[in-house]
Amino acid sequence: MSFPSNYPLSPPTVKFTSDIWHPNVYPDGKVCISILHPPGDDPNGYELTSERWSPVHTVISYTIMMSLC
Repeated sequence: MSFPSNYPLSPPTVKFTSDIWHPNVYPDGKVCISILHPPGDDPNGYELTSERWSPVHTVISYTIMMSLC
């Protein structure tokens, strides 16, 4: 997990370093889930704003880890 300099206003990035197959994990290991997308409106119109990143999601409150599970 990597945290940007403006965390918690922007989401961390999550990447698996070992091989894994899952529809939400790209071949390079990067994870693609809604709560890790930047806050605001989805430019593609697939996600609600409430499904995207918010500073209330944290590692400490386990919302990020629970979403990964």
